[in-house]
Amino acid sequence: MNYIITYQNDEFSNMSQGKKSFVILKLLLEFSDDKKPVLIDQPEDSLDNKAIYHELRKYLLDTKKERQIIVVTHNPNIVVGSDAENIIVANQHNELEKNRNNMIFQYINGSLENTQEYNDNNDYILETRGIREHIFDILEGGEEAFTKREQKYNYLRQ
Repeated sequence: MNYIITYQNDEFSNMSQGKKSFVILKLLLEFSDDKKPVLIDQPEDSLDNKAIYHELRKYLLDTKKERQIIVVTHNPNIVVGSDAENIIVANQHNELEKNRNNMIFQYINGSLENTQEYNDNNDYILETRGIREHIFDILEGGEEAFTKREQKYNYLRQ
């Protein structure tokens, strides 16, 4: 059998590695009647930010209506943009960002709505803020970086 796959007027052989991976993911999921949960590991690899937001995010939003999707990612744009119901934030223990009982890895989970003011009196990084604040730190580099971007782009919050 021989197939020519095209997506958005691109032939498969001419696509970037990231776009090829995305097209294969779509083929596997869209031509399957299976409703088992899907685990996707770092779908953002080799995708540019535009493709992540306009294609991957939309695809995840549409697909999660039909089946459970578990995404492992280092890109909080995917988490926020696809409106994740449950976020797991992980921390690897080090001298600056400690875990309780010196555990090598520690995790917390919750929704984007889980918010908690910063508590600098706590020695354990995952307990110092809510899920939303952890995402904000990862996504924007914290409030200082976000404010600098606002100034650079001359953007004013309403």
